[in-house]
Amino acid sequence: MAFEINGHVSAEGRLFAHDPLYQDQEQNNASIALEPEFYHAWDVDYSLIFIPFLRIDSSDSERTHFDIRELNILLLGNPWELRVGIGKVFWGVTEFVHLVDIINQTDLVEDIEGEDKLGQPMVHLSAPTGWGVLDFFVLPYFRERTFPGRDGRLRPEVVIDTDNPLSMV
Repeated sequence: MAFEINGHVSAEGRLFAHDPLYQDQEQNNASIALEPEFYHAWDVDYSLIFIPFLRIDSSDSERTHFDIRELNILLLGNPWELRVGIGKVFWGVTEFVHLVDIINQTDLVEDIEGEDKLGQPMVHLSAPTGWGVLDFFVLPYFRERTFPGRDGRLRPEVVIDTDNPLSMV
C-alpha cells in the first residue's frame, strides 16, 4: 500500500498599469490558490487520485471558486484500464489552440488562454490494440464553462451571467 501527498499553494498579485475600463473593476487584486494532490495505491491494480482546487480572489467573486480537478479510481486489467470518477483528458501536444481537447470544459477564471480545465465526471475505458489505443467515454453531464465576473479585470466587454444563461436555437 502506498499513500502520497503532493501539491502546491500559490499567491498571486495583479498590478495593472492602466485604469480599469469598467466601473466595477479594481485597480489591482490579489488571490491565493491551493491545489493538493492525494494518491493512494492499494495494489498494483487499484489506485485512487484526488486533486481538489481552491482559489480565493480579493476582487472578483466569480474567480473565488472550488473545483474537483480529479477524483478517480483506476482499475488496471490486462490489457485495459478503467478510470471512474472525475478526470481531465488532454489530447494533442503540438496544436496551437488544442482543437482536439474536447472532453473538459475551459476554466476561464483561471486562465484566459484556455489552458486550465475543469474536472469532468466520466467513465473512461482505455484498451490498447495492435493498431492503436481505443478510448471509450461515458460523460454523464455537461460542465458549464466559468467566466470572470463583473468585477474581474480580465473579462470581456459584455458581462456573462452564468446564473441566467440563455440558449439560442
